[in-house]
Amino acid sequence: MRPIHKIAMVCTTFVLAAATGHVMQTAAPEGPRADPSQPVTAAVMPGARGHLAAPALSLPRLTVPVMRRPAAEAALGPLPQDIETAPGACAAPQLQAALAPGASVRLTVLAPCHPGALAEIRHAGLRLPVRLSEDGGWSGLVPAFAEQALFQLGLPGATAAATVTLAVPTLPTVNRIAVILPPASGAELHGYEYGAAPGSIGDVSAAAPRDAETRLGGWITSFGQPGAAQAVQIYSAPAAMADLRLVLEAPVTPESCGKDLQGAVLRPVGTRTEQVPLSLAMPDCGDGEGAVMMPLPGFPLAVAAN
Repeated sequence: MRPIHKIAMVCTTFVLAAATGHVMQTAAPEGPRADPSQPVTAAVMPGARGHLAAPALSLPRLTVPVMRRPAAEAALGPLPQDIETAPGACAAPQLQAALAPGASVRLTVLAPCHPGALAEIRHAGLRLPVRLSEDGGWSGLVPAFAEQALFQLGLPGATAAATVTLAVPTLPTVNRIAVILPPASGAELHGYEYGAAPGSIGDVSAAAPRDAETRLGGWITSFGQPGAAQAVQIYSAPAAMADLRLVLEAPVTPESCGKDLQGAVLRPVGTRTEQVPLSLAMPDCGDGEGAVMMPLPGFPLAVAAN
């Protein structure tokens, strides 16, 4: 706060007395102040007698008092000057993490220099595509694949990546598997729980994913964006769940027929992450439509040979 210096104004009243009358000069309580540099003239008060006009009374010229500058206050120092601050540069990207249910982590991305960008959340060999908002933000649950979980934010054109590390002590309470596939494959990971049939309540997939707080069994978390290099589907289930079948279902389309669907399967094993290549041969294009079902052995993971 700027110190307020008070300047005391000295007002001098001049009174001229004469035997024939009095002439007084007063200052009005309101209105603009008189300019002290102009000569002060006398005014004749109403009711004065006419004979006061001779001889004329000559008023002395008033001198303008010199205003003294206030003494410098050594303790306060010089008065601060207004400093115009230039608009701040765009803030560096930030990645924030907090524990979430189901051995997951809620990540929050703050990247105001990258509005609407296609970003990646990198963790334990996974590259999870996410689309930032027009403000450069994103928030979502990411299943952890390590008890000491390290997350990194990948942004196009960024010279430095934001990182965050968080301990996830509840990781041993779940079993978890991730399937990494081309985004245009249309393949889906299914968890058939407790002998469930396809399409029933126990069929957990991207079409019926549930969430990490479900009490019914497992849940699916999907990551995929147009233009991304890959899509990722992660199935999580309580570690005590035993009656479970994992199946990869790939539709036969004009784009996929007669080709091999290439991907990978990733799973946390102890203190490390295990990744196994996945290859699924699609039928010839003349064999009609439908879907190819590829069983994945349950936990612990061992991808069946095709």
